Amino acid sequence: MSDWVDTLYRYCEGVLGGDQTLIEQLRDAGFDCREGCWSFHLPALHAWLGEQMVIQSALDYPIFLQRLYASDLNGLLAQRGAQIVIADNHGKVSESLYRLQRLP
Repeated sequence: MSDWVDTLYRYCEGVLGGDQTLIEQLRDAGFDCREGCWSFHLPALHAWLGEQMVIQSALDYPIFLQRLYASDLNGLLAQRGAQIVIADNHGKVSESLYRLQRLP
């Protein structure tokens, strides 16, 4: 995985583990987040990761999407008993709402 996908995975682990500092940081950034659950739109996630300097500003949004979908993020999350799902499908990747959640 790329460095920013690794970091995104660690953020997901933090949410799943109840890291209150991270959860508050995500809430302050406008995300719906609580222990074990983080909802986001992909453009907002891309922007936030850029603000956190996790991804370089040179990584444009289409390449971000390409690398995200090519990653094994959901496979790694499944090992932790979680997944990222489409929570509200609006027919377009950038308009749909995604959610990190525990596996049922």
